[in-house]
Amino acid sequence: MFKKVALVTMTVLLVRAANGQSPNSVYQVLMDSATLNIPVTPTNQSTAFTLMNALPNVFAITGTAANCANPPKNSPPTAVPGPGCFTTTPNTLTYNQKPNTAIPIADAALSGSIATALSTIPIASPGSAVLKKIDPASGQEVPASGTLGPIFAERAETIGKGRFFIGLSNQDFHFTSFNGKSLNNLTLLDKNVVSAPLFGATSNPVTYSIGMDVRLSQDMAFLTYGVTDRFDLSVGLPEVHAAVQARTYNGLIYGGNGLGVGGCWCSDTFTPGAAPSGDINGQGMTLFNIGNGALGKTGFGDILVRGKYAAFVSPKTVVAVGADVRLPTGDAKNYLGIGTTAVRPFLAVSRYSKELSHGIVISPHFNAGWQFTGKSILGGLLTSTAETALTTSATINYYGSPYYTPTKDYLPDVFSWVGGAEIGVGGRSDIVVDVLGNEIGWIHGIQNMTWDGVGANIIGVSPTSAKTSPCGNGMSLVFEQTAAVCGFVNAGRVWFGQYSGAFGYKLRVTHNLVATFNMLTRFDNNGLTARLVPFYGLNYTFR
Repeated sequence: MFKKVALVTMTVLLVRAANGQSPNSVYQVLMDSATLNIPVTPTNQSTAFTLMNALPNVFAITGTAANCANPPKNSPPTAVPGPGCFTTTPNTLTYNQKPNTAIPIADAALSGSIATALSTIPIASPGSAVLKKIDPASGQEVPASGTLGPIFAERAETIGKGRFFIGLSNQDFHFTSFNGKSLNNLTLLDKNVVSAPLFGATSNPVTYSIGMDVRLSQDMAFLTYGVTDRFDLSVGLPEVHAAVQARTYNGLIYGGNGLGVGGCWCSDTFTPGAAPSGDINGQGMTLFNIGNGALGKTGFGDILVRGKYAAFVSPKTVVAVGADVRLPTGDAKNYLGIGTTAVRPFLAVSRYSKELSHGIVISPHFNAGWQFTGKSILGGLLTSTAETALTTSATINYYGSPYYTPTKDYLPDVFSWVGGAEIGVGGRSDIVVDVLGNEIGWIHGIQNMTWDGVGANIIGVSPTSAKTSPCGNGMSLVFEQTAAVCGFVNAGRVWFGQYSGAFGYKLRVTHNLVATFNMLTRFDNNGLTARLVPFYGLNYTFR
């Protein structure tokens, strides 16, 4: 715990030193990394002022058209793509910006993925312990089975009336990729950011690069009481640590030339004054470094309540039904909880083989469950605030922080299944192998992004015949322009599967104390991915 607090404190101090501000909550980190304080000096105004915490968006100008051949004296014209230019008469120009669509969508996809990960983290089975039964012949307690139970699958057996189980576990997720692309360097694409209504022109595509480090860990205390011989009641008490670091950089407009004269603001450039003088053409076409953000929080998570009933019991087969209810006790804005109630009915099946040579017992097991959640802020879209700056020569409409969630929305439903087996040796140790699957969003889809491309008409290069996009991912996009710009774009709410393997070892240390070690390995690249997730646990069963 001390190391976590020290790491978070150091990270926050470094970020504050870098950009002078810190996000208010973990789920705002990515958005905050894309804001900056922008000093600007409008045309016909000598005094600079600052747009505070503004998003660097492409903008268009609306106002009164003028004859470019005869611009007002002492006032350089402001050019736009297409014919004509604008007068610079005071109070006739409005600089209109549209909120950046790529970064808020990326933030929504990140939040939905983290909430889904939180609600589907495999929890050590409360039946993963030394189970006893009464031998009818001798009246003595004897082992109920030859294995110590599964790790992530729910054991169908119950622990027995009047018995009490306590389990402690830790899992650490370090998410390193999103849809197969490294989180260290994701490219986000705005195909058409804004239009210039006076001329009916559409802006050129824009890309942003983001680099992220996303970590999530959970310490869980799981308590189970045997209400009857066939019914168990369990409570999970989690402590969660969530941390996100993000950097936004390399904002790039593909096309346009700004045509700036005398330092004016021009269409198809970034937020006025934001770009350094050394960018492409020196006219606001590139933002090399936009901002940084980082924050980590540790706190109490969502309480889990589980009931399980052994509906069928035989010497070699047990079938149980049950349900999990997850209560929204964690802080969703800091990724400590999902922000809504979740309900998951499930089925669990356990089988046992005859004891083989050397005391070996093989126990296959299978689980299936379907989780449904309510509406949460983590299912909605984080939105920037519309701001207006009035000057002596123009009205500047821009967007920036603070951020808010206009509406809550459903988190995705998750159909989950686990199949595997324990190989028990003499009742003292188990090797456990599982395959786990989460079918996410069959009914309520999950917000996602997809790799796509769009044509870019680069100034100074004449359009050529159609050519295939180099965006990859098996796509064959054809453009009439001279170049293709690639990046992640909004895919809306979709369905996808996530599949993992779990490879573990359980050891009966002494009496009813069992230690567990496991490595969870992701097989696919769908959504937010942590490739290797270690798991450690201890549990004990009391009479």
